[in-house]
Amino acid sequence: MGPFVIVGLFLLRLGVPLAVTLAVGYLLRRLDAKWEAEESARTETVPGERQAAAQQPCWTVIRCGKVQRADCPAHKSPHLPCWLARLQAENRLPSGCPSCLMFAPQATA
Repeated sequence: MGPFVIVGLFLLRLGVPLAVTLAVGYLLRRLDAKWEAEESARTETVPGERQAAAQQPCWTVIRCGKVQRADCPAHKSPHLPCWLARLQAENRLPSGCPSCLMFAPQATA
């Protein structure tokens, strides 16, 4: 009976931390999926809106003034998507681009 108790306690010592770790991992995955769904719902746009925006110059969609357009890399390179022109000119993507209707990096890939 002694060896069975030792084996049982050994399994208990390994099993409880393993079960807790697996439970925490499961709950974190569920929380991450919830956050991803909320973010997707928050940033999701109607596909027609994105297509309509992509057919117009960005300065008409965003309603930039003449002063803004004069210094804007997108206005100077109308053949490129505005976010790509800014990325090439400034070597960084402005923080507002991913949430903009004009932002569609998958179209150039």
